[in-house]
This record gives sequence, C-alpha cells and structure tokens, in this order.
Amino acid sequence: MERSGSCAIVVLIVGEVCYTANVGDSRAVLVSNGGLDVVALSRDHKPSDVDEYNRIVKAGGQIY
Repeated sequence: MERSGSCAIVVLIVGEVCYTANVGDSRAVLVSNGGLDVVALSRDHKPSDVDEYNRIVKAGGQIY
C-alpha cells in the first residue's frame, strides 16, 4: 500500500485575533511576553488519538 500524506499550517493575525488552520503533522505555538507566555495553536491529527480516530471513522474513513 502506498503511504502518503501532507502537512501545512497557516496562521493569520488580524489585530488582536489569531486564526490558525493545520493539516497533518504540523505544529504551531505562539510565544509572547519575552518567552514567558506560550500557547499551543494546533494539535496533532494522529489516528492513534481516540478523538481523531472517532472523527475519521464517523466521517466514513478507514484507518490502516
């Protein structure tokens, strides 16, 4: 079986609002206040994660 995938992350900051979209094994963090404040902007989309597994199956997908 061919194994393929993709990853991408996009962050758009408009004024005081931060929009984030990610696909695959992409990770983003926002660091502010001289490195004192760190906020995760994304999460992994791994099928081994229960929530992600259930989302895939519910959408009609399969996990190999």
